[in-house]
Amino acid sequence: RPAESSPLPTLSLTEIGVVLIGVSTGGPGTLEEVLPGLSAGFPWPVVVAQHMPGSFTPVFARRLNDLCPLTVIEASAQMPLEPGVIYIAKGDADVVIGHRATRFVVNPMPAGPHYLWHPSVTRLVESALRALPPERIIGVLLTGMGDDGAEAMAEVKRRGGRTIAQDEASSIIFGMPGELVKRGGANLVLPADRIAGQLNAWMSRTKETVYGTGQG
Repeated sequence: RPAESSPLPTLSLTEIGVVLIGVSTGGPGTLEEVLPGLSAGFPWPVVVAQHMPGSFTPVFARRLNDLCPLTVIEASAQMPLEPGVIYIAKGDADVVIGHRATRFVVNPMPAGPHYLWHPSVTRLVESALRALPPERIIGVLLTGMGDDGAEAMAEVKRRGGRTIAQDEASSIIFGMPGELVKRGGANLVLPADRIAGQLNAWMSRTKETVYGTGQG
């Protein structure tokens, strides 16, 4: 597995960052493997775009909430992005990140006609790049057919953010993460069972750097 290609930016806990997860075919099982591994003290919000019909996402969010130490909710209305909350995009629609007054919000939107899959990973990541500095974005692209989100997450990496692609061996379909790797857009390529640990490590490293308890 490739090592980090260059030193990665350190993200201050005094400024909110966000983890964006895109996933399609094979996603429910993979998310049930990844998300419960995020630590209870995880300091950033997590927004998940899972290609899924709208009738399924409320039930899926409730199931994940039962499995995870973090709160998991469906982003069915505009709501503030809160640290340590996982937001599941409403199915058959898109979700974007924006500003409202002095807060960041997650906002469901009608499915955009210019995007092939919904909820659109590309549209989510593009909105985050408009709302936040790239060094405060972590993108994770998981199993799925096609290339939704690959170019947008590659742009996150090009601008100085962090990205993870799920590896081929643990993917049901290597389309989406494989496209991110082809574009040179993955800082790390990891099996599903190591992704939560890497996210926890990045957050722990940030805490150490901010509070002077480690090298970062």
